[in-house]
Order: sequence, then C-alpha cells, then structure tokens
Amino acid sequence: MKNPEMEQTEKKGQIAEPKTTYGHVLKYTGVFGGVQGLKLLSSIVRNKLTTILLGSVGFGLISVYNSISDFVASCSNCGLPLNITREASEMQADDNTARVERFACMVRTWTFWTAVAGVLLTLLFSPLLSYYFFHKEAGRYAEVMVLAPIVASLLIAEAECSLLKGFRRLRRVAIVETICAVSTLLLTIPFYYFLGLRGILFGLTASTLFACIVHVAFTARIIPYRIKPFSMSLLKEGWPIVKRGIPYVIASVATNGSSLLIAFIILTYGSSMEDLGHYRAGYMLMVSYAALIFKALDSEYYPRLSCVNQIKEKVAQVVNQQVEVCVHLVVPFLILFMLCIPIVIQLQFKSDFLVILNMTYCAAFYMYFRAIILPVSYTMLAKGDFKVFLIMEVLSNAIIILSLLCFYPLLGLMGAGIALSVSAFLDMITNLLLFKMRYGCSLFRQTVKICLVQLVMLSLSLAICYFAPSWPYTLIASLILICSARYSYRKLRNGGKSFNG
Repeated sequence: MKNPEMEQTEKKGQIAEPKTTYGHVLKYTGVFGGVQGLKLLSSIVRNKLTTILLGSVGFGLISVYNSISDFVASCSNCGLPLNITREASEMQADDNTARVERFACMVRTWTFWTAVAGVLLTLLFSPLLSYYFFHKEAGRYAEVMVLAPIVASLLIAEAECSLLKGFRRLRRVAIVETICAVSTLLLTIPFYYFLGLRGILFGLTASTLFACIVHVAFTARIIPYRIKPFSMSLLKEGWPIVKRGIPYVIASVATNGSSLLIAFIILTYGSSMEDLGHYRAGYMLMVSYAALIFKALDSEYYPRLSCVNQIKEKVAQVVNQQVEVCVHLVVPFLILFMLCIPIVIQLQFKSDFLVILNMTYCAAFYMYFRAIILPVSYTMLAKGDFKVFLIMEVLSNAIIILSLLCFYPLLGLMGAGIALSVSAFLDMITNLLLFKMRYGCSLFRQTVKICLVQLVMLSLSLAICYFAPSWPYTLIASLILICSARYSYRKLRNGGKSFNG
C-alpha cells in the first residue's frame, strides 16, 4: 500500500512545502533505509562470494577499476547531476508539463555529450592510468579501455536518477535502487565463478549497463525519453547549468582523484595488491556500509533543503534536524558493528582479512563526524555556492591525503583508520565554521547536546572493543549500545510531532 504522502509527491508539478518533523524524515528514511538494507545484504553476499572466488587480489582489482571509472565519469559529467536535482526541485512549483519535458530533453542531450566525452577520455588516457595504477605496467591499457562503456553507463544512469530525485519521484528511485542492487549480485558472480579474475571486467560491464537501462526505463515512463544531440537551442539552454557545474566537476575530480591517490599511496608503501584489497575491505565495512544510512536520508534531504535555500531560518532548521537524525541512526549502528566486526569479517571474507580489524575500529569516528559534516555541507549545494563548495572539497580531500601520508607509512592499515578519523574531525571543524561565518547558521544547543551524548557512548564502546575485547567488557559495551539505541528512539519519537531549535 502506498504511503499517501509519497503518492502526493509522485504527482507531476506538485510539491508541498518541506515539512520540519522527524516523522516526515523518518517516513522516507524507512523506505530508503529498506532499500539500503537490501543493498547491504546483496553487497555482503557478493563480497563473500567475491572473496571466495577471487581473494584479496580480486578485491584490489575491482577497487582499481571502480576508482578509474568513477574518476573519469566525474571528469566528464559537467556537474550536471547536482544541478539537475537543484533545478528540478525549484521547478516543482510550476505545473507546466511542456517545460518539464523540454528540461528533461535538454538534460539528456547534454548527458549524451558527456557520455561521449567520458568514452574518449577513457580511451585516450588508458595508457597513463594503466601505468600509475598497475605497478607501472602501461601494457595493461587494454583493460582500462574496456571501462569506456562503464563510464558512459554511469553518466547516463546518474543523470536519470537526478531527474527522478529532483521531481520528487522518490518511490521510483527506491524501486530502481532495489533492482540494481539485486541485479549487480546476479550479473557479477557468474562471471567471477567461470572466468576468475578475467571475469571482473565482464561482470562490472554487464551490471553497469543493466543499471543504466533500468534508470532510463523508469524515468522514461514519467518523462518521455527524447534527445536532440545537434540542437543548438537546447545546448545553449543548458550551457548556463554546465557553467555553474564546472566547480562541481573540479570538486568531483578532486574527490575521485584523491581515491586514486589513496590507492597509489597504499600500493607504494604497501607490499602488494593485497594491501589495497585489505584497505578497500576495511573501508567498505566501516565506511561504505554505514554510508548507506546517509544515502537513505540524502535521497529526500537535498531536494527538501533546495526548496528552502533562500530562507536562513528554514535552512538552519532543516540542517539541524538532519544532523540529529543522522547521529541518532549512525551511532547505534556503529556500536553494534564494532561489537560484531570480528565475526562479520570472518563471515564475509576469510580469516586472513582479520588484519583489517584495527583499521575498522579506528575508522569508527570517521563515520560519526560524517554524520555531522554531510547535512551541513549540503547547504553549499542547495544555495549554488559553487566557488566555496569547490574550495571546501579540495581542502577536504587534501586533508585526507595528508593524513594518510602521515599515518599509513608508520602504522599500516591501523594508521589508515586513524587518518580517516582525523581528517573527518578537521573537515567537520572547517564546515561548521563556514556554516556560521558565511550563512549565519550554526548547530542548535539541542543538536550539540545530542551529538556530545552519542559521542561519549561511541567512545566508551570503541575503547572497550579495542583495549578489552573479552566477554565481560563486551557485555558492558552491549549495555552502552542499548542505552544509545534507547536514547535515539526516545529522541526521534518525541521529535516526531515537531522540531524546535
């Protein structure tokens, strides 16, 4: 049975003023959280099977291929995805079908050319990328060239998903993500099983192309798929959006470039591709899985924040609300995950992956600080503050790289976990200062109190898991988990009626 509130957002051209209740946020979080939970489950199964079939070397290869694809896609997308969502959200007030369809046609036309650019960049720079990320083996450029259709598929799927989010078709976004999560599992594992390491590229290509087709199919049912690649009027119409997206492109390049640099640092200071595979496994466990909670929230949050981006009081209210919800959901998850992580590692991977245990513990604070950073940093996106966004993204990625260079050569994987947490703390400080100085907003006293209470419980649990992992102390950590979960539940339930700063 459809949620009546969601049904209302599904109507073209209609959107109510964003609500400021925990209940409103949690209704959408429940839907997207279910989707992310399914993605998590399919990811766990896929990772386990991948580990059995390919080992840590396979994990390292998949990591490199994905990093290269994301990097080239970010260089090519002209900042369209974020601008599409923002423009479409502001367009919701107009009940103008013709305008919506023309906007979609313009977006798809520009996306076509960004996909062409992505393919060309992949082909042209394949020897260089091969040289730097395969131990100076430029001869593996053919493998990088095969990533070209993956890059094009990523760009098209991302643009279509941005249209769905911008026009608040959130139920369809949830359905699409569910289909893609299951299909990725079903389309990659057979290739790994029959072809081993050679099947990685086939699996990645098949799953990405299918995801692209699904995104296009679902969006085309709402807005007919039309594209005019040689229409000068549409290209001129989209040019202002592309110009505004240039800082986003540079920021995305910095983000994905930092991911490539991290891989390069680990391959340089580590001993083999297995070290990169271990790092990616640890990052996936403590960062990627927890990030699914943020994605569940962000699918609804960014369009809602964009609608009120000109009203300072509303911006402060929406941001503080999102920070509280993120912290309430993430901290109990992190405590539970730390308690179970030794078992999870052996279940999902193999016993030789236990070397990532200390890294995951040390990276726990990274996700806590990200729960505060992300809602605040979205203010720049919602307001279209391009130059500031670019500066902050470059600064953030520079901090991560410098932190990794400081800690990884000395402490290995544990140092990588410490570097993630330290960089996130510094990133949080800079974002909060910017939020106050540039936009005149800050975290409410109630929000700060909630963050500190949850931080104390997270710190105590981490100390127990790291320094005293025996069962009597684990029981104490379990009691802390219950306290954190109860505190979150009580605050979210009491905040369901209204949100007061």
